[in-house]
Amino acid sequence: MLAAVLTVSYVRTDHEKELAEGLIFECAADGQKIEVRLWEDEEEEKYYLFLPSCFAGKPTEFVLRYEGGKGTVGIDGTVYKRNSLWTDGGKEEIHKLELKGPLGTSAGEKPLQVLASANLPALMISAEDEKDILDLTEFANKKYIETGNLLMVDESGSVVCRENLEKFKVRGNLTATLDKKPFTFTFQRPVSLCGMKPACKWNLLANATDGSYIRNKLVLDLANASIDAYEPDGEFVEVYLNGVYQGMYLLTEAVEIGENRLEIPEQDSWFLEMELDFRMEEDVPYVISDAGQIFAAGFVSAKPSEEISRIRYMINDIERALMAEDGVSTLSGKDLGELIDMDSWAEAFLVQEISGDHDTGIASQFSYVTDKENPLLYAGPVWDFDGVMGNVNTPMFGNPAALTASVCRSRPEGNANQNRWLSAMYNNPEFQALTAEKYREVFRENLGWAIEEGIDQYTEKIRRSALLDALKWHEKRQDWIFVHPGENRWAIGDGKSTENDGSGNEGISAEEMYARFSDLDQHVDMVREFLLQKKDFLDRLWVEKRDFCVVEVRNEAPFLNQDYNQTLYYWVEKGTPLAGLPRYEMEGYDFTGYFDRESGENISEGALICEDCILEGIWEETGEQ
Repeated sequence: MLAAVLTVSYVRTDHEKELAEGLIFECAADGQKIEVRLWEDEEEEKYYLFLPSCFAGKPTEFVLRYEGGKGTVGIDGTVYKRNSLWTDGGKEEIHKLELKGPLGTSAGEKPLQVLASANLPALMISAEDEKDILDLTEFANKKYIETGNLLMVDESGSVVCRENLEKFKVRGNLTATLDKKPFTFTFQRPVSLCGMKPACKWNLLANATDGSYIRNKLVLDLANASIDAYEPDGEFVEVYLNGVYQGMYLLTEAVEIGENRLEIPEQDSWFLEMELDFRMEEDVPYVISDAGQIFAAGFVSAKPSEEISRIRYMINDIERALMAEDGVSTLSGKDLGELIDMDSWAEAFLVQEISGDHDTGIASQFSYVTDKENPLLYAGPVWDFDGVMGNVNTPMFGNPAALTASVCRSRPEGNANQNRWLSAMYNNPEFQALTAEKYREVFRENLGWAIEEGIDQYTEKIRRSALLDALKWHEKRQDWIFVHPGENRWAIGDGKSTENDGSGNEGISAEEMYARFSDLDQHVDMVREFLLQKKDFLDRLWVEKRDFCVVEVRNEAPFLNQDYNQTLYYWVEKGTPLAGLPRYEMEGYDFTGYFDRESGENISEGALICEDCILEGIWEETGEQ
């Protein structure tokens, strides 16, 4: 039995916004009360009330109460007083909502539409002050922590979790600066959520930069299906913070050492993460290799400086073996296979390569040692895959028919953040053979399932929730996405995007106009296309073992955003034509072509490629504006 209680908090003002923010829908599911608040689309001048999946398609009776004083709400011309009943029919009809202050003065009248989700559980999170949590200026407040409680209601209306929260805070880096925040929370005891194993710490990934919403889920599931060691799991949910609908999230296990997570002896282990130079924090210990690779280091030790020195030696020992032609370190005399676990690093390479991750080898690359007295470095667990499958900030990773994880210079020349390690590993013959073998025997089949079945399964499950999320964040979400379907995927422009102009909506009724911001299928098609092309390329490379030439195409045009590496890489079958060369043009510049750096020959689209080469684009300034 589902019911709802509508509560209006007393607000000492007639201002419409304040009155609306004080309006609380107190819903009941499985005998538990849930607070849900209005959201206004200011552009449309319309109120929406988002409800969890369990309320979908059924009439809901609301009991109106007014706390702290007198106030009234008019719905469809009827004024409702304390304990009056109002029923929404559950058919998404548009109501007329009038907010009135304590003296009965009308503060505003606007449409109201009640929308319920489908297929997903809802996390109802209550925190002491959500405004302080969400008030994030760059990264300054990311350590702000609140306590609270969590109520989880599944899609049938059953309460499946009710727990106090020891911690609740914003997480992430770039995504933490966006309005749709990612979160992390901690229970006071281990709890199982969505069928995942019990633990205290959990993450909520906002997927704000991913228009398909499924990229993280696809990669985590691929890793879990293909790798025997621990990899984090994740399930789609919807999140409400103090009654305010936040949208659809991916609830994931936290990457950490612990029971039901990465189960290694904490006292005897080292836990490392590759990090970007501009994200280094003062209170985190780091190890920087001789070549400049940055690792955040996690360990337990009474003598941290000595521990850092030991980790640094191990890192440099591995790096010497990576850079040596014979794969032997000049520090210890050990072979690369004696210093790293080749199997786990080959698996990590494949996850990065298949996904086309723009952070490959520079960030969110975890590794660990289980016995620091005899260190052997394992790769994993995998993490952070919203900037993948064509949705990337670095053009080279947008080409699925290229072995991008084998490229060292993934950032502009002189940038400290480069893919040194994975690229060097692939130069090792043993590692290269192992990677190809793992693709043929394990990853290829699982990738095929993701393309043929997984994408469709995920998409249908989240379709309704994605529609509501797109409505809630439509004013800003287009600017968060790195690359939109149909855009030139080889260039980074000014960051602006074309808003959905509503074309194709001529036949949509007024009640269904909220759906006009949904572009899920276009983004999902972009994911599918990328993975299809990636699989075709890897099949030709590692299954059919065809001979490829690597064409490096340098684009140093002054009007391109050189903060990102604009160099592109093409794997071209030997003796076949080069296809897909870009042509960057801008007023004031004349593009004269691409020229072979060694021969000086002008190489154009369709040229036969018989050997590795480097092409340099030439732009001449014309002076015309």
